[in-house]
Amino acid sequence: MNHFIEKTFQLKDKNIEIDMDYCEEIEFKGRTSLFYRGTLAYKPEACPHCGIANNDYVIVSNGKRSSRLTLTAKSGLPAYLILAKQRFLCKACGRSFTAKTSIVNPDCYITNQVKQQIMDRATRVTCETDIAKDTFVSPNTVRRVIHETARAIRIRSTEQLPKHLSFDEFKSVKSVKAAMSFICCDTLSHKIVDVVEDRKTHSLSAYFSRFSRQARYQVQTITIDMYEPYMHLAKRWFPNAKIILDPFHLIQALNRELDRTRIRYMNEVRYKDSRLYNKLKRYWKLILKPKSDLMSTEYHRFPLFDWLTNTRSIVDYLIQHDDVLKDTYQMVHQLGDALRDRNWQRYQEILAQSRSMTLSKGLRRVLRTFRKYVVVLETFVIIIVQLLCFEANNFCVIFILVAFSQLV
Repeated sequence: MNHFIEKTFQLKDKNIEIDMDYCEEIEFKGRTSLFYRGTLAYKPEACPHCGIANNDYVIVSNGKRSSRLTLTAKSGLPAYLILAKQRFLCKACGRSFTAKTSIVNPDCYITNQVKQQIMDRATRVTCETDIAKDTFVSPNTVRRVIHETARAIRIRSTEQLPKHLSFDEFKSVKSVKAAMSFICCDTLSHKIVDVVEDRKTHSLSAYFSRFSRQARYQVQTITIDMYEPYMHLAKRWFPNAKIILDPFHLIQALNRELDRTRIRYMNEVRYKDSRLYNKLKRYWKLILKPKSDLMSTEYHRFPLFDWLTNTRSIVDYLIQHDDVLKDTYQMVHQLGDALRDRNWQRYQEILAQSRSMTLSKGLRRVLRTFRKYVVVLETFVIIIVQLLCFEANNFCVIFILVAFSQLV
């Protein structure tokens, strides 16, 4: 009978002795369940704490500790093993320890057979709750087993990195504590190198410190946005790499401040001029559009306008009522056009003119950042890279910060 139960539940540990006279059907967690009893005992070879060999009865028995282990279900009923584990006392160091078994991990109550069953079901198209019902464990246990297994089988080479890396962040899953997760990819092949749970400096430093010096020193360029910790991280771990700013993020920062300026002015006139408020609210996309995409020759009827007009005239009408919005609009689109046209000289001239214009506080803050990381360059190089990995079919101009060492 003992051999039959061991074979049935695949309890391949010779140190476990099953009680052949005990097999009860007990109501547990609202279900009829099968309960078995067993004992785990053996003679330890040495103390795991002090390492002394077990000679002359230096290690003696010191009672038992029972654990309820979850077994694989049998006959449609959940099954459990009440395993009494032998406790030992080391006379040399005075410390105690418990007998260990191969059927379950230390400090765990889910047997490895159940975990294997969970992983087998996880490879199929099913949900965690269904797996939990089939194996009579909680969905949290299923999720934990999947994550532990994924970490165990994950193998990443620490001896090689792509020569051209791109850093970015994204909103991850709810289980991630950080607001944003970090993603790293090969700029040229667009293959994801890895994903890190958060983008904090200490987490990224711990991650990149695993790679060999040779692998890190072979990286030639790193494409990033204006997130300053990325720059310090790149300088520390990739000293031979040139830092690259992606203009997509520059234009995105400009448009963000332009839209905030529109919203500020829109709220100011909400109760003073409701018609203008409604127009500002409805046609916000036109304000963000590049000037070259606006129509100025054909006239049509547009909602909220009592006359025939076109998209360029609508924008001119919306921005003419506020000097801050008007100057902010002009500055944002002039800088954006210079970036898209890869006109570095024009970009510098526009940036210099911004000091005398009536701009929003948010845009002035963004321009200060631009001056910090772009204007002080000794050399400016233009490269066209199709950043499909992060920005989806967007041909971007990349500004290599050759003089980054002067900024930090």
